[in-house]
Amino acid sequence: MFGEFSDTQWVALSFVLLGIALLVATLVRRYVPPLHRLYIPASVIAGFLILILGPQILGALTGTDGLIPRAAVDVLSRLPGLMINIVFAGVMLGKRLPSVKSFWGESAPHFILGSVFSFGQFALGALAVAFILTPFFGLPAAAGSILELSFAGGHGTIAGMGEILDNAGAPEVVDIGLGLATISMITGVVGGSILVNYAIRSPRITVARTSRVHPATDAVHFVAPNSGDTASTDLGLGSISRSFGAIALSIALGLVVLEVLRLIARAFGSDLFDAFPLFPFTVIGGFAVQLVLTATRKEELVERRTVNDITTLALDILIAAAIGTMSLAALGANIPSLVILTVIAFGWSVIGMLWLGPRIHRVHWFEHAIADYGQSQGNVATGFVLADMADPGRTTAAARAYGYKQLTYEPLLGGGILTALSVPIILVIGPVWFGVASAVITIGLILWGVLRGRR
Repeated sequence: MFGEFSDTQWVALSFVLLGIALLVATLVRRYVPPLHRLYIPASVIAGFLILILGPQILGALTGTDGLIPRAAVDVLSRLPGLMINIVFAGVMLGKRLPSVKSFWGESAPHFILGSVFSFGQFALGALAVAFILTPFFGLPAAAGSILELSFAGGHGTIAGMGEILDNAGAPEVVDIGLGLATISMITGVVGGSILVNYAIRSPRITVARTSRVHPATDAVHFVAPNSGDTASTDLGLGSISRSFGAIALSIALGLVVLEVLRLIARAFGSDLFDAFPLFPFTVIGGFAVQLVLTATRKEELVERRTVNDITTLALDILIAAAIGTMSLAALGANIPSLVILTVIAFGWSVIGMLWLGPRIHRVHWFEHAIADYGQSQGNVATGFVLADMADPGRTTAAARAYGYKQLTYEPLLGGGILTALSVPIILVIGPVWFGVASAVITIGLILWGVLRGRR
């Protein structure tokens, strides 16, 4: 159908097919109400369209490559590992950095509860792999941190860990993780909606919202387009170009940090960072760039709305490409593991929120804790969606404090440095000891949060 294409033409064609898939997915989402009500992103739908129309399903049924050739699928499979660097580089950019005292005072409970969720996922996932999933279902030991990678981390994180997992001889863990990350988007929004409705009906829970949640009509708070951008007049660069340059600089600084760590590790005879992903360090690069902008009072040069536009595009490409190229054979061979891990992750987040939420968040606990639940089951955006469901008028400080949380939480967990280190650590000490250590840290964080809440 496509004739003889050069490598460059295949790359161009792959982006064309991806763009068309995203547009078609937007129409599908609009005219299939359940997808809209569940807040399923168009990028997820696009990923399944690519999967269905590609060689794994349509191609297998027709004995061809389907409508999306294998060469294009091969190009798409390389995109998630690249796009995740753009997504993480933009985490800190365009945000006014508050004083340490002000942002920590509001965000500390969010950081603690979010860390409890993440380390709890590490502990429960690792112990489940060690004692159930490896002995009975053959899941590799390298999957010990898959819960945190997939649920708190999401598609980008699990895709970014592909090289480490490949080197560990467990490439199927990436496909399993992508499946779990997709499931987490549904459990996050559906479970969160149920929890909000439960809180509204419960006489024991005070919540800002008083009417029942209707996902079909509850709007997500989108960032408005840029307005009043005058800096381009003086610099000769538009807002998008400046933001792209800032993201590129953040990635470059992250690469410098990673290379320095590699040199230090090699000097001690270790190859720990040789296959280490770049994306956790791009957050550090972005923080450094934003710190300079704040210190020089040039924050207006990089606008948050434009950074959001670029990183959202990168995330849409990442999710669609990751889902569209995941191995159905690997998912089909690990259905029991997928079910068990999903039940563990969902149960942990629900129990943790309802039991620990009021003990760690002492004021307006539900509005705050539901955001942390959302992030532990999906991503940052899911947390904001649920926070807005619980407090649509934003009468509490939940949304602002949850936003501040990302300044300390994202560089470490949910795809940060500690998340990326989890697989190498498991390969050295094994999932049992990793699970035990994570459980001890989880208990310590719970004690810290409860005692801090009492004060």
